[in-house]
Amino acid sequence: LMTYENFGVRHSFMDMVLVVLEGGIRDMGSCYSLLNEVIVPNIDRDRIVVAINQADIAMKGTHWDFVSNKPDAVLESFLRDKAESVKRRVYEATGVSIRTPVCFSAETGYNISAVVDAMVEQIPHYRPSARCA
Repeated sequence: LMTYENFGVRHSFMDMVLVVLEGGIRDMGSCYSLLNEVIVPNIDRDRIVVAINQADIAMKGTHWDFVSNKPDAVLESFLRDKAESVKRRVYEATGVSIRTPVCFSAETGYNISAVVDAMVEQIPHYRPSARCA
């Protein structure tokens, strides 16, 4: 990670990371590699926000209520399980517990406010010192 020094203290250039995963895919190996090998070791866990996009097509478009623009109970359960699975797999690989990912749909606008809320809640209140190896 790139850093800079201010008054003798080394700081990271990144204060927060938003990782957007594609919810419509089954093989998320490269996503987990990015999280486990690059992001989690270099960014404080309270500065990582993970979101899962494409909630509307997560089960190939089935169980999406187009009238109310939200998942039905079956899809809601599937999305909750997917979010918990991401959180669990990151913890198992790194020992770091991240916030439960937010599921949303950029296409339909579903749960966008929850993604924004998660980002606002994770905004650093202080400038982090860099973790240098």
